[in-house]
Amino acid sequence: MAVTLTNSLEGVTPSGTVLTAGAGGNTGGASGNFFDVVNIGTGATNASDSAQAAHGSLSLKLATGSTAGTVYVTWSTSLTSTTLTVVYQRISLFATANPAANSRLLYWGNSGATIAASLRLNTAGTLAFQNSANSVILTSTATIPLNAWCRIEAMCNSATGVAEFKLFNTPDSATPTETQTSTSGQSLSTDCGLVRIGQSGGAQANYGPYWLDDLGASDTAYLGPAVVPALLPQQIRMRRPALVTRLGAAHKGAIYGR
Repeated sequence: MAVTLTNSLEGVTPSGTVLTAGAGGNTGGASGNFFDVVNIGTGATNASDSAQAAHGSLSLKLATGSTAGTVYVTWSTSLTSTTLTVVYQRISLFATANPAANSRLLYWGNSGATIAASLRLNTAGTLAFQNSANSVILTSTATIPLNAWCRIEAMCNSATGVAEFKLFNTPDSATPTETQTSTSGQSLSTDCGLVRIGQSGGAQANYGPYWLDDLGASDTAYLGPAVVPALLPQQIRMRRPALVTRLGAAHKGAIYGR
């Protein structure tokens, strides 16, 4: 069964509203698909924020304070109607500085809620994919931009043991800045249908703050950009003749607005 979940945070108003999970919480509605779990450790921030937004006016701000803790959102039962062996995740990320300690961004868990894989942001600003034993199997050469948005898409395939991630330093681009793909047979558990976004590993102090937008998960394919850039007028003019040829004279009026 194909499942795609997305969340833009646009419905968690006003800015600064703490997230609450489930169908009766505040993360569904105008935002998209509600989160099944919202985790907020002691002194942590897990709230909407208007200081940064990749699209629209709000994003998700995640941070921990001086007390080590965890902070994340989860899709679990909303994603898994059957046991899933491949799941794709997407986030847009805004960071003001590289982390003082390696920081988890994405997590895949199996049906027993134990780790299948994870993606972290390293202290150097690179990305690293870890397997079910928390061993690094992929590391990017490129670094994320600071004080600017980027897009990260990643995939865990427990059936084949293949992991992959793509970094887009131009967030709405269809062309990644870098793609890293593992060989098959990696240790990625037996399934991966529970996903978490944020610091879901061991408790960590001074995590972030990170702003996240355009959150998504799918068991079908990469989600791609949340907003596809509009065609420029000259591009539209260039494409119209081809459209007319394919559709025929009977549809010309519809194409040209008549």
